[in-house]
Amino acid sequence: MKKQILNTVWILSFLGLLSACSGIQVSQDYDDNANFTAIKTLQWVPKDKQIDPKASEFAKKNPLIAKRIDKAITTEMQAKGHQFVTENPDAFITYHVGTKSKIRSQPVTTSIGFGTFGGGSYGGIGIQTSPDVEQYEEGRLVIDILDTNQKLLWRGTSTTYIEDHLNSEETTELVNKVVQKLLEQYPPSTTK
Repeated sequence: MKKQILNTVWILSFLGLLSACSGIQVSQDYDDNANFTAIKTLQWVPKDKQIDPKASEFAKKNPLIAKRIDKAITTEMQAKGHQFVTENPDAFITYHVGTKSKIRSQPVTTSIGFGTFGGGSYGGIGIQTSPDVEQYEEGRLVIDILDTNQKLLWRGTSTTYIEDHLNSEETTELVNKVVQKLLEQYPPSTTK
């Protein structure tokens, strides 16, 4: 019985570690009065109507990643039944990309152990101090859906750890995962 409990604790801890390692955090905000079910057609926000940080500026500096983001958003929204048009859309869509340098450190940890050996009882306390400080890049992707008057209806935000030196396939996979997880929130569950 004790072994089963320990195995269960170990499995739950491992699953928690795996979910924490996925590293893609998402959130959303939206206009409570918006009728998202009426949105069937989308158009990319024209360059002259984009707000900072502009998707068009990002695309100039990072054309390959911008192309991946465009394709991932288009694929996800089409899978939801939305059609992209060049005029008279029900709503507009755009995105913003940014990165931020962050620092993380490992906390001090303690552990206590007890056991028996050769008829005697033993105990011990372990303290681990970890001076490990790591600087990393956190990527942020924001997707906005606006009405035809450029009023914000829905905003999805995602943050994720950016790994160094990803190859082309890994970059595409990361972009697809981030966009998919982000757009899983759309449309909001409380649509009218």
